[in-house]
Amino acid sequence: MALFKRLLVCLLMLSMIQLPSLAFADTNVLQNQAVNGGTINQNIVFIDLKQDHWASEAIQDMARKGILSGYEDSSFQPDKSITREEFAKLIALTFSLSLQSPADPTYSDVDKSSWSYSYIESTKEFLTGYYPPRGRAFFSPETKATREDVAVALVKVMGLGSNDLVNPNILSYTFRDVSDISIGLRDYVAIATEKKLIDGYSDRTFRPNKEITRAEVATLLYKVIKSSAHDQMDGPALEVTVPDTTSDGTVYVSGKTSRDAKVTINGKPAALTDGSFKEGVLFEQEGEHTVTVAAKLPSGKTNSVEKKVTFKVGAPSLTINDVPATVSAAELKLSGSVKDASDSKPVVYLNDEVLYVSWDGTFSKTVTLEEGENTLTFKAKNDKNKESLVTKKVSFTANGPALVVNSIPESTQLNTVTVSGKVTDKNDPNPVVYINDQAVYMSYDNSFSKELTLDEGNNTITFKAQNKNGKITTVTKSITFNNNGPALVVNSVPESTQLNTVTVSGKVTDKNDPNPAVYINDQAVYLSYDKSFSKEITLTEGENTIIFKAQNKDGKITTVTRSITFTAGGPTLVINYVPESTQLNRVTVSGKVTDKNDPNPAVYINDQAVYAPYNSTFSKEITLTEGDNIITFRAENKNGKMTTVTRSIRYEVSAPVITLGYLPETTSLASITVTGTVTDKNDPNPFVYLNDRLLYANYGGTFSSSVSLQKGANPIKIVVTNKSGLTSTVTRTVYRND
Repeated sequence: MALFKRLLVCLLMLSMIQLPSLAFADTNVLQNQAVNGGTINQNIVFIDLKQDHWASEAIQDMARKGILSGYEDSSFQPDKSITREEFAKLIALTFSLSLQSPADPTYSDVDKSSWSYSYIESTKEFLTGYYPPRGRAFFSPETKATREDVAVALVKVMGLGSNDLVNPNILSYTFRDVSDISIGLRDYVAIATEKKLIDGYSDRTFRPNKEITRAEVATLLYKVIKSSAHDQMDGPALEVTVPDTTSDGTVYVSGKTSRDAKVTINGKPAALTDGSFKEGVLFEQEGEHTVTVAAKLPSGKTNSVEKKVTFKVGAPSLTINDVPATVSAAELKLSGSVKDASDSKPVVYLNDEVLYVSWDGTFSKTVTLEEGENTLTFKAKNDKNKESLVTKKVSFTANGPALVVNSIPESTQLNTVTVSGKVTDKNDPNPVVYINDQAVYMSYDNSFSKELTLDEGNNTITFKAQNKNGKITTVTKSITFNNNGPALVVNSVPESTQLNTVTVSGKVTDKNDPNPAVYINDQAVYLSYDKSFSKEITLTEGENTIIFKAQNKDGKITTVTRSITFTAGGPTLVINYVPESTQLNRVTVSGKVTDKNDPNPAVYINDQAVYAPYNSTFSKEITLTEGDNIITFRAENKNGKMTTVTRSIRYEVSAPVITLGYLPETTSLASITVTGTVTDKNDPNPFVYLNDRLLYANYGGTFSSSVSLQKGANPIKIVVTNKSGLTSTVTRTVYRND
């Protein structure tokens, strides 16, 4: 890259000596004339350029080289800007570009008749136009060239690209107006900044859209020239790599040159990628050959390199793939490849045995080794009797079988364990496996599995595999058998109850005994098919201890203890409704008695036993005495626990009730019939008197009697007396008025 930059600088210096002016208007003329590539005036003075001007050194240097000139009035006008078309001409002349005038203009705003047409067309690779989404591209030739335009053009004309950018973040570190730089051009501006082709301003801005001045252009060109360590006038850099000899007649020529150069190898064009090339050259005759590589720049500068290559037919190229120094398998597969530039079918031998070689030159062979060191000699021979030898030594040491035993637990509560594994042997397809010196059946894939019965405590299991050569591999495993008792699960038992029986249940399992025995308080319990059990226990009042015991065939016992307190209560006595008072001398009382521990508790009413049928209900008629009557209900179970309920009922005796039928107050009749009804809650047959005459009362308490009437008022009196001596009286008066 450095050589390429120096080459461009040389072109820049040579071409700019012939540059007429930076401004291309008719009013601008050359101030110093170059003759035969040199300058005739070394003391150019511009009237408007002071010695302390920031660009003075660059302007004076470029002017002395004949690259830049001033105006007719001896001024330079350093702050005057230039247009894009003027800058295009400057690039074309600076780098000696071949001027192009295509029939069809690239840009819509640059006519073929324009003075700048050929310059713009020739520099479009470096100073690009504008490409809208639709329509033709345009160049804006009279628009002022900006700092961004110039920076991008210099980078492109130097043949630099994104791959040459070392620090992708240099713009954000250097300038604070990076967002103003066109996104697609930022890499070019970054390269220009990194190569110090262009600087920013003291306020850390780049100002990409600022018009560039004559002074700035002079400075930039000056920096491009100064960036080269020395002028190189001998054409493009050219690096060429070619092997000195070949045995197959083909060599590959590779190298690097300038990006914009064209390369030929022995006069034939070579393909380039970023200045790199690689092409094959074929020689038909043995002997020494010359390879000439030439590189040519667009400016016409060339550089060439000559390399000498000797073509000599040799022995076949014999490659043996990796062969181990030592093996443990008797059979070994060997492979390799053979190539020969002059013979498409060289013969390959292994220990004087001809090997089959496939169409692509590869071969393979499986050999059986002898125990100890084996010498393997490969030989390849072509049709010109040229031979290649390769010798390999392999030491075969027969080992025992590879025995893999699958994982075994360190301890178990089972009295059996299944062990398994797999055995392989490189030299024996059917090795034998022993477990504790007993041969084990092997499946088709040489895996094995066996169930072992364990003794209580530590058990050592020895696995041994033996091949046909008598080689033995041994693996030892250890497992401890902890013979615990059965697993006994007792379902929930209440801590206390008022019932004299409780049903307990649970389940027993044993890893080593399918039928363990279960005892409850030393009595054997029946186990169902799934080893669950259930038993009803009769409790005594107070605390009861229930001991569950499970025992397996090895005599191992598991015990679970539960405690339950039985508190016996009295019967539950429910008395149905009893009125607090009544006018009846008899009342029927009823209720129900239950007892958790006695299906037939006894019931007493006022100390008289009452019959309680199967559903424990009872009923009894009680004869009351006038006044308060106390009724005592008592229930007693078989455990002597009693429950007592007391009720009180007041009996209030009442007189009979008389209901008379119709009696007229006046009548002209000589007699009338008196009717009525008498009732009494406690006497079905009370005595009825009509005017002190006893009447007969029917079953329903009705009565009827004829009474003779006298003229005038006739008193009628009905008196009823019950057996309790209580009397009711009704009087009426009937007038006879005939």
